[in-house]
Amino acid sequence: MSTKRKLCASIPVAEDNDDSKNLESTLNKINEALNMGADIIECRFDYLRDFENLDHYLDILSKYKDKCIYTIRPENEGGKFPNDPKKRAEIIDNFIHRNPFLVDIEYNLISSNDLIADLVENENPRILVSWHDFLQTPEFDYLLEQVKNMQIYSPLVKIVTTAKSIDDSIKILSLNRSIDTHINLVAFAMGEMGVLSRVLCTVVGDAPFTYASLGAAIAPGQLSIDQMKSIYDLFKSKLV
Repeated sequence: MSTKRKLCASIPVAEDNDDSKNLESTLNKINEALNMGADIIECRFDYLRDFENLDHYLDILSKYKDKCIYTIRPENEGGKFPNDPKKRAEIIDNFIHRNPFLVDIEYNLISSNDLIADLVENENPRILVSWHDFLQTPEFDYLLEQVKNMQIYSPLVKIVTTAKSIDDSIKILSLNRSIDTHINLVAFAMGEMGVLSRVLCTVVGDAPFTYASLGAAIAPGQLSIDQMKSIYDLFKSKLV
């Protein structure tokens, strides 16, 4: 059994302070994360100030796209992009046609936007369907039903809740052991009480990867690449 546990580093895609169109700072962070041992890069496009140059930015990032998850998280899903589903759907359409490793699309958008739903059905892109609860960790049966609803759109499903207790972390870790084998589930909880689930979701389940930060966390309870690697290195000697 392989003990390789993949890390996805969350990197904000942002213009440089001098309004340079070369994304030099972003590219430096991507290279740094990959050199530190990240396997996948989550490109957070909601950190951009101006989307007029999006095609140009996607051209620049194209050499990394086989390792990238393109994400544009709206404000009501914990991101920076204004709550404009139509505009966001157009950007996601652009992402899909660029063929990155994955495109992260929130379940709330894909289940309510015909453009995106049709695009997913007709183009059959590689997408990660995601769902977040920023207030709590719902009951287990609700989470299980949510996974079933989400896997209609893709076998790659991401469920992220908020842990108020260690029991919440245990609950969401249990979810990883209770889903059908054809579903690739990434499930963990945010917050200090959720750190346990961030680390162990690739251990107790078959999560294809978990998330880490380069430097300061961009999500509550997110550990750094170095911290995650150090913990996983401790597992190796025990064959966990």
